[in-house]
Amino acid sequence: MKNIIILVTLASWALCSQAIDVENLAGSLAEKVNDQSVESLTVTGTMNAEDFYFISSNLHELVTLDIQDVTIEPCRTAQFHYWRNDFPANEIPTGALADMKLANVALPATASVIQEAAFAGCARLETILLPAALDSIGNYAFAGCSALQAVTLPASVRAVGDGAFMRCSSLERITVEPSGRLSTMGEAALMDCPLLTDVTLGEALLATGERLMAGSGVSNLDLTASKRLETLGDWMMVKTPVTTAALPAGLRSVGKGAFLYATDLTTLTMGEALSILGDYAMAGSGLDGDIEFTGLSQMGDYALYNVTGLSQVTLPESTAWLGDSAMAGMTGLEALTCLAAEVPELGENVWAGVDQQSVPLTVPSSSVDLYKAAEQWKEFLYGEEWLRGDVNGDGEVNIADMNALLGIILGGTADDAMMRRADVNEDGEIGIADMNAVLDIILSPSSMSSAVVDCDDLLLMDDLAIMPGEQRTVTVKLDNAEAYSALQCDVTLPQGLTISGNGMTIASDAQDHTVQMRAMDASTTRTVVYSMSKSQFEGEDNAVISFTVTADATLAAEAQILLSNIVLTGDDNKACHVPDYSARVTNSTGIEDMTVAADRVWTEGRALCIDSRDGGEARLATVNGVTRSVSLDMGVNRYVLDPGFYVVTVNGKSYKIVIK
Repeated sequence: MKNIIILVTLASWALCSQAIDVENLAGSLAEKVNDQSVESLTVTGTMNAEDFYFISSNLHELVTLDIQDVTIEPCRTAQFHYWRNDFPANEIPTGALADMKLANVALPATASVIQEAAFAGCARLETILLPAALDSIGNYAFAGCSALQAVTLPASVRAVGDGAFMRCSSLERITVEPSGRLSTMGEAALMDCPLLTDVTLGEALLATGERLMAGSGVSNLDLTASKRLETLGDWMMVKTPVTTAALPAGLRSVGKGAFLYATDLTTLTMGEALSILGDYAMAGSGLDGDIEFTGLSQMGDYALYNVTGLSQVTLPESTAWLGDSAMAGMTGLEALTCLAAEVPELGENVWAGVDQQSVPLTVPSSSVDLYKAAEQWKEFLYGEEWLRGDVNGDGEVNIADMNALLGIILGGTADDAMMRRADVNEDGEIGIADMNAVLDIILSPSSMSSAVVDCDDLLLMDDLAIMPGEQRTVTVKLDNAEAYSALQCDVTLPQGLTISGNGMTIASDAQDHTVQMRAMDASTTRTVVYSMSKSQFEGEDNAVISFTVTADATLAAEAQILLSNIVLTGDDNKACHVPDYSARVTNSTGIEDMTVAADRVWTEGRALCIDSRDGGEARLATVNGVTRSVSLDMGVNRYVLDPGFYVVTVNGKSYKIVIK
């Protein structure tokens, strides 16, 4: 029985050592608490700074602290604590309970201030009961409280200091009670809280400090309830997964780098009061589609730098300044509107990396000439300068534009700028009428392809032997490495040779295609071949079109049929400019004449081709008089030459050729 009594006594002593209730007189807590291993402490009465520093310096095992019924009295101490020795009433002193094992704390009901770093580094703190009288939370007051999951700020709180809740890695929610007075959130107050997703800051908020939520988990930022908020702090949402941001209607400025490289941000709602977009404000963000600034006056340096998803931007009448590289790297920009009658001033390289010449700029009609004369602004495409029929926007009108238009008609995707260009007849609709309009432009004599050859694929014809009075069929074949679905070319016949019958017809290898042609002059016919379903040509030396020619007595003994102005296009709707090609026409009188016919000279891309019957030697002369000799083998010889004009002499006969 004696042993049992001893065990009960020991257990009771152990329990008492872990939980203590104290009625205290300010400054005497050290005398009341003798067991420094206490884990739970409830204090009533009064306390001062000396009592708080006794707790932090001695009660290292303390987990629960309940001082809600305590009144904090002023204190002037002999020993400095955190560089202070004068402590007002109703304040949790600076650094008072920092770095402790505390998990649960209830603060005095009359406490009005939590001073700097009061609970900093309390990594186990899970719950904190904040008093209804609380007016402010000091800098870094709860920094590093990594177990804290939720905080409700009483309606009485006016200010939260710098870094007050930074690095609270478990914090998920911070809320201001209804009708709260919170007007200031300090710099980095919620920084590096990766689980923080629910933030309600109330209606009274006036300003946010730098990096307020940087590194937090906030994905949907809604500040619309903070109707008095005028300034969004610098770098506020850096390194966050924010996808949508709704800003208050009265917000006047967005600080530097507020949404810097917020790559997930696709939707931004802002009010008409927004006047200043700070440097780097939205640089590298994921904003896409259209954005309209209704009250903007200043856009800072790099403000929209590398925002590649934005396709249309509207700047208001109030726009006065765009900073250095403000819209540089916006490679997705398709249209820009500036409603300012007076041309806004610009920093350097505002649109660096943007293909301004393909981006239409809309400005007030009375200011067009001013914008056209202004540096950087003048580089844009003005509506009245668009080339009619240039659907793909490459500066030319050719079969590639027909293909681009067909793609739109068949339901393909196109950006807004291309859709505007596709309405060629300007009737507000895109359809067959626009195709006919483009076709009419292509088949007009004034429409010519670029002189620059940028494609190695070829249109080919076989040589032709024909006597006066005879008819022969000429077949045009496609020799290609890439896939194409449409083409255009000019067919030029020599004197004495004319197209007869129905003109150009589709060959058997291109039955899904349609051919249109128009005479450019007495000898040249322009031909366009396309497929309404954008079917590809079979290619690889297969026939595309054919036509029948009739010879008369004026046909020279040696002549040629020339294919020029050749453009091929495929699914990418880009124009591929092909080298000219010529076929030899021989006015033969019989088989014997063909066997003794002269050597044949032609070009294929950068290559000079000589078909020699006897071998030997040929001489090449450039326009500046430089000559050289090349040896000939029997059959076809090919020589790669630099671009230019050459005179080639073979067996006493000269040929003038052009290498493009």
